[in-house]
Amino acid sequence: MRLILILIVIIAILALIQTKRHNCEFGSDDWFDCVVTNTQKEFLARTDAPASPAVVAKISQ
Repeated sequence: MRLILILIVIIAILALIQTKRHNCEFGSDDWFDCVVTNTQKEFLARTDAPASPAVVAKISQ
């Protein structure tokens, strides 16, 4: 039980960090999409491998 609580706290802290990092507004309807999309864009920008067309199509939406 203690392990689950620690994992929830860690995930919440990471979500807060990513929210501040990408200037997403916490509590808005598209908060999760903002955080995930910006994180994907940042990850793809740092990798050398080209992105698959499915990933590019999803990000551009």
